[in-house]
Amino acid sequence: MELKLIELTHKNEVCQTYEIYKHCMFMPTEEKFSIKADQLLDDNAVKIFACCNQDMIEGVIVVFFAEQHKMEVVGIAVDMSARDKGIGSYMINQVIKDYGLLYVSAETDNDAVGFYRKNGFSITEFPKTYDDETVIRYKCELTI
Repeated sequence: MELKLIELTHKNEVCQTYEIYKHCMFMPTEEKFSIKADQLLDDNAVKIFACCNQDMIEGVIVVFFAEQHKMEVVGIAVDMSARDKGIGSYMINQVIKDYGLLYVSAETDNDAVGFYRKNGFSITEFPKTYDDETVIRYKCELTI
């Protein structure tokens, strides 16, 4: 497996990742994704990367550079057929290496907290309310 990260800078490139990225969205639709893609591409502090294996996109990571050497994972997703092969870990570690990061954070739910724990992040549980419904979320932090 030969993985490489490629920055996506055009909407048509980003829209090709919908089938993968929708797995880390709340109630995804192509229309919602298209609007989100515009917002992300318009933000100079945000970068979108596709993880390719032999020219096939197998993962997507969206990151926000809050300050120098600090990054927040906005979203990360791996194609269903490529899971459990280290692609998510590769994406995070490659961005850390490429940008000389010292701190990475993410907010997630029960579905992905194990991934961050496995990658050495410290986990803090907290309640968050959406439309009168309180759910458990997790703040994941990694200091390098």
